[in-house]
Amino acid sequence: MDHEADVVILGAGAAGLAAAERLMSQGLRVLVLEARDRVGGRVATLRDTVADVPLELGAEFVHGRPARLIRRIHRAGLTVSPCNDTHALLWRGKLEDGEDAFAFQEPLMSAKGPDRPMTAWVAEQARIHQWPPIVCAMARSYVRGFYAADPDVASTLAIARMERTADGSGGTTPSRVLEGYDRVPHAMAAKLFAKPDTLFLNAVAEEVRWRPGSVLVRARTRQGTPLGTFRGKHAVVTLPVGVLQAKPPAPGAVRFVPRVREQEQAWNRLAMGSLVKVLLRFRSAFWREQEATARFGFFHAPASAFPTWWTLSPHRRTRHLVGWSGGPTAASLSRSSEKVVLGRALQGLSQLFHLSVRELHARLEAWHVQDWQAEPYTRGGYAVIPSGAMDAVEALARPVGRTLFFAGEATHAGGDEGTVHGALETGRRAADELLARRSKA
Repeated sequence: MDHEADVVILGAGAAGLAAAERLMSQGLRVLVLEARDRVGGRVATLRDTVADVPLELGAEFVHGRPARLIRRIHRAGLTVSPCNDTHALLWRGKLEDGEDAFAFQEPLMSAKGPDRPMTAWVAEQARIHQWPPIVCAMARSYVRGFYAADPDVASTLAIARMERTADGSGGTTPSRVLEGYDRVPHAMAAKLFAKPDTLFLNAVAEEVRWRPGSVLVRARTRQGTPLGTFRGKHAVVTLPVGVLQAKPPAPGAVRFVPRVREQEQAWNRLAMGSLVKVLLRFRSAFWREQEATARFGFFHAPASAFPTWWTLSPHRRTRHLVGWSGGPTAASLSRSSEKVVLGRALQGLSQLFHLSVRELHARLEAWHVQDWQAEPYTRGGYAVIPSGAMDAVEALARPVGRTLFFAGEATHAGGDEGTVHGALETGRRAADELLARRSKA
């Protein structure tokens, strides 16, 4: 079966939905193809029916106060509230206030060229500032965790730019959408849901065949059933870097005919950061019952497989802890079974809270392991910019004539890579580029 519109959009994550919203507001007809059975992309929410709280499998926090995202949240009738942003740090067997260990952040914001991997920058700054080992360890852990990156690879200048951008938009203090983050993309998709033959879920794009002013996309269901062709004058491509890098016949891989060589070179110079999350529900919130840990919202253990944990603050009286592993450690965990990953998570908690692994198992009620590398339509957490590759972000975002337009968090050249609000901005940017070129045609 053939479908035709003005624009074909690949992906119904934040960027794809923002592009669709903008283009439809200007009277254009769109076709949106999404491989999953839901919208939202890396915004994915489970609801714990026992504790009656949303559990975020992917994007979890609103970082700072990004104005457009906050407006969207409020327009959808949702509530955004700040989390408990106090941090504890386990170091050499002792759990203490971790604030001083973040002494690297201010120098990082003012890092200058030449670009080099974060490991080299940390070593250099440690000599200059005479940082103790705890600061160096936390800096490397921060890169692996917050940026899902390998410190031996990640660009210092790119991370410095992202730190400055975050600071300028209200800092990195996190907030949470209390009703669940997935309510935001659901609200954005309302007009798509209401218009038949506009949003196609379970629609895996396989081939984008294009020439100036014409695009033909072939798609199948995840089960392999052909869905026919989707035609338009333009396409907006919002696929994650991990998917763009995949080679046919791998699930989710897309073939461009003819090849888009400049963009291809760009996405192959970037990397997809590895990310594994564990969401645990216990019989009681033992961290609130211990005087030494009751006041903290985040717990860090740089030497652990899951070096960062947090509560579901500002939700009250929940019995959940969320563990986060990024970068090379997460890539290693991805090769393990769920049983092994859960065991590694509980080993880390045992050290943090001085409870035996056996006792933690006895207290554990429910768990979920989310391995983003195993998701064929994402293939990782979010984009990582290696040292020397900052220009690849702009190259990936560059339109191909008046026909193909690229969006998604990996194409945000202003320092909001890896964020929901950054992805939203790129979707609108790609739509505006498309509209501008149509007006000149």
